Amino acid sequence: MGLLDDVVQGIGKEVSRVQARGQEMMQSFNLQNQIRELEKKKTGKLLEIGRLVTDKYVKGEDVAEDVLKDKANEVAGYESEMQILQAEMDSLKVDTEVPTSKKSEKGAGFHTSPGYECPNCHAPAARDKAFCPSCGESLKKAGSVSDDIVDVEPNGN
Repeated sequence: MGLLDDVVQGIGKEVSRVQARGQEMMQSFNLQNQIRELEKKKTGKLLEIGRLVTDKYVKGEDVAEDVLKDKANEVAGYESEMQILQAEMDSLKVDTEVPTSKKSEKGAGFHTSPGYECPNCHAPAARDKAFCPSCGESLKKAGSVSDDIVDVEPNGN
């Protein structure tokens, strides 16, 4: 029963980590959408300023400086909000350039144990994990980690 309990407990921990990572990614997605919406508003406001400047200097229409100043302040406000959202997104440390498999390992807190590898596929393995991250093979046999994980010396022998 001990091995089964360990497996169930390990699965429960991994599920919790996956859920946390999913929430983090959803939060990042929402922040990206908010930034895009602010960018659209900023672009619209800049177009409006451009039209007013064109009206003032090309068409000779009377456009008050206060109107231009207010619109410029709105643009600055959008930029400030976008910077805040970007900083929040950066704090999540969501790296979109990393392959999905590496993101999963990082999100799950996967770290290999130096000198240990999977007995099935010989990929680097972690002594405290129940399964190989590469092939999914069990790293534990009857509760013994050392029986299933091959110790590799630094010189490769």
